[in-house]
Amino acid sequence: MKRRTSHHRRPGRRNRPAQAVIEADALDAARRAVLALFEGRGGQALRTTDIVRELADTAREAREVRGAVASLLERGRLQRVKGRRVRLNSEVPDLVRGQVRLAEAGFGFLRPETGGEDLFLSRSRLRGARNGDRVEALVTGAGRWGHPQGRVLRVLERDDTPVIGRLITFSGGGGLVYPDNPRIPGPVRIGAPNLRGAVEGDRVQVVVSDWGSGGRQPAGRVVRVFGREDDPRARFHALAAQFKFREAFSAAALEEADRAEGAIPAAELAAREDLRGELVITIDPESAHDYDDALSLRRLRGGLYELGVHIADVSWYVREEGALDEEARARGTSVYTSHGVLPMLPERLSSDLCSLREGEDRRTVSVLLTVTRDGEIIGARLARSVIRSRKRCTYRQVQGWIEEAGGRWGDELPRWRKDSLMVFIAHLAALARSLRERRFAAGGVNLDVPEYEVLLDEDDRAAGIAERPVYESNHLVEECMLAANRAVTEYAVRRRGAGPKAFIYRVHANPDPERIEEYAAFVEALGVEWPFGKRREELPAKALNEWLASLGDHPLIPVLRIHALRAMAKAEYSTENIGHYGLGFPLYTHFTSPIRRYPDLLVHRILLDHLEGTARYGAEKEEELERSARLASERERAAQEMERASLAARQAEYFARHVGGVFDGLVTGVIPKGLFVEIVNTGARGFLPAEDLGAVYFDRVLHAFVEVSGAGLWRPGSRMKVKVIAADEAMGRIDLVPAGEE
Repeated sequence: MKRRTSHHRRPGRRNRPAQAVIEADALDAARRAVLALFEGRGGQALRTTDIVRELADTAREAREVRGAVASLLERGRLQRVKGRRVRLNSEVPDLVRGQVRLAEAGFGFLRPETGGEDLFLSRSRLRGARNGDRVEALVTGAGRWGHPQGRVLRVLERDDTPVIGRLITFSGGGGLVYPDNPRIPGPVRIGAPNLRGAVEGDRVQVVVSDWGSGGRQPAGRVVRVFGREDDPRARFHALAAQFKFREAFSAAALEEADRAEGAIPAAELAAREDLRGELVITIDPESAHDYDDALSLRRLRGGLYELGVHIADVSWYVREEGALDEEARARGTSVYTSHGVLPMLPERLSSDLCSLREGEDRRTVSVLLTVTRDGEIIGARLARSVIRSRKRCTYRQVQGWIEEAGGRWGDELPRWRKDSLMVFIAHLAALARSLRERRFAAGGVNLDVPEYEVLLDEDDRAAGIAERPVYESNHLVEECMLAANRAVTEYAVRRRGAGPKAFIYRVHANPDPERIEEYAAFVEALGVEWPFGKRREELPAKALNEWLASLGDHPLIPVLRIHALRAMAKAEYSTENIGHYGLGFPLYTHFTSPIRRYPDLLVHRILLDHLEGTARYGAEKEEELERSARLASERERAAQEMERASLAARQAEYFARHVGGVFDGLVTGVIPKGLFVEIVNTGARGFLPAEDLGAVYFDRVLHAFVEVSGAGLWRPGSRMKVKVIAADEAMGRIDLVPAGEE
């Protein structure tokens, strides 16, 4: 690109192709030349034709310059002024990169990669960006309600989430696929040659070859048929495909698992700490098939305990860079849905060799904690070990023993007896209570909300929904696992001088100040006192927990907990430690579930490399661990979304059988279009449109709909009777009206 020295005829309009067809390198060079021209003109405004005359010698260069000017205007580097002129923008444009999330209405939000408030994107400013795309956008200012808005400049990376939906066929051939995901534009037109044997009512996966424009429908072809739309197994396969989880293991991985040897030879046994003489038990749900953790307790002198947390030695079987390791890394986690389970490891390992079965010798990695009676951990050591579980217990069983012990001994602990299971449980429960009290006193946040499970009939159909019970026995196991996870992190950090420099932490960032402000405004709109002030850079976890606890049985506490959770950042894995806000721990990792979480397996390897003196970690290893941590975080989020989608589909399936039924509802969210209402004791959330509330207006300050007469008000926390008028299993959607309304 060079400056013009002679006059050339202006290229005709027919010679001006779209900017998109200009080669990227040429466009970049043209942008640099345009910026250099303006920087040399001291703020002078120029017409585009003047810029072209200065910089272009050929018709092609003229197209490149015009494309560069358009691009720089889009990006905010240039700005228009009167007289069809443009000049250098004196303010540095605010560019943001992130992922687009579309609403059903067609507009969207960009979630910045660096955190902060989402950017609103109107339909006209998406520029072809689709749900899930990674884009670069320009912040254009604040919208009507003060939230930032912008426009997409370019798509950096297209989302490759499969398009899955229900097929409706035409009598003359071909058909339409209606995507299950309402954020994906549709329906997708399928020509007769592209049906691939699919028939009316099948759930299918399609590849979209043309996303349509100018009113045209998207078009594509069927690439997979899952089965009938009302078949739960077909739905499970479709969910796995949608969230990119493998269902089948590779032949190499299965062969590697089959070769694994469960018997422990004498030489290996001699090298492990033999804990088979200890009273060791597992505590799991009744439906569990893989038992990856076990507990033991010994009474020491001076009123101390040795709490043993024994974890399956998965790293013994899953060797680094082997076929099993590749499969586990790609999955990242086991996925537990209402439609089925996707294990991280083959059944040969997860339910057999690595499962700490009652009465069988098993390889383990043990964390042996020295703990005072009031829950202070004063010592910890790590050992490769072998255990033999004395009893496979369930949460319900252990809860019964805890209650029986309380009835027998009250607040007093029974005299220690080495082989008495009842005495063991009484002491372990008391120790876990002390650990829990100490954790919350130190700054942990208690944001527990109810969890629900769908009850299935013999035909694998939703027959009921029940709240999953949470016993003291659940807290007992939780506190022991938290203590072990924290102890191994501290162990690794203390030995950094002689051991591995890299480690994988489980981190949870402090809440974003803007989210704290929004939450504070929400709380005060509900008429609840917010004692911290609206604007603060930091809200200590301990202060938040004490405030929530002070509310006791306040009728709004369920809603306050739900919205507090939404204000939190998401926990993730990282090689950089920033602490764990929610738990109040400065150091934390995941260690206790290597059968079902890949980061736990990596942590085992790091710790054992250090313990056995084989750690040789350089910068390359640290980078590899960080890549693994990012992938594990992404897979964890996908698993959570899959689990939520499965539950929502099952809940809709259940309420499809109860259309016309009237239920108690709790308003959990309010938007200008209506109410989100949770059907009490089911966790199912439906939508109730504003027009069905009658003569109302939306009050943004109160976060509420108010009747024009002033007689009624609906806001988060309000209770109301609702009627189910429709339920769509494919969308996981439940439609509601106030009871008594059609």
